[in-house]
Amino acid sequence: MPKSISLRFRNAALTLLGLGLGYLVLIVSSTLVYTAYFQTGHLPTPEFMAFAAICGVFFSALGAYVAAFCARRSPVMHAVYFCLMLCLVYTLPSLLFGPYGLSFSYVVNVGIVVAGSLIGGWFRYCQIHRQSDLLSPAVEG
Repeated sequence: MPKSISLRFRNAALTLLGLGLGYLVLIVSSTLVYTAYFQTGHLPTPEFMAFAAICGVFFSALGAYVAAFCARRSPVMHAVYFCLMLCLVYTLPSLLFGPYGLSFSYVVNVGIVVAGSLIGGWFRYCQIHRQSDLLSPAVEG
């Protein structure tokens, strides 16, 4: 039986809402880390860049988790959607306007968000299946 128009619209709206909220979580949290560090007038050090990369993986995982949570279905697919959206956001400006700095940093950023996004989707997937295992009646053999 085909899905009704309102159900398709609801699913698409939840997907877009999840992607938007996940992106908002990633951007706000990353901006807070960089603002807090550079507010004191420090220059970027290798230690800070390693810390920023770890935070980037965590924030990307959190954003993908939020996207998958808001969509309420197929968490891994929504983590992949989030991943593709971030890859476009990070690479499209450099392709259109040329790299603004080291092109290596674009590759590292894409790698960070891919890893983090898939981790976030995997966490949501595991959470859903753990809940369904707890709610399903135990079958004794």
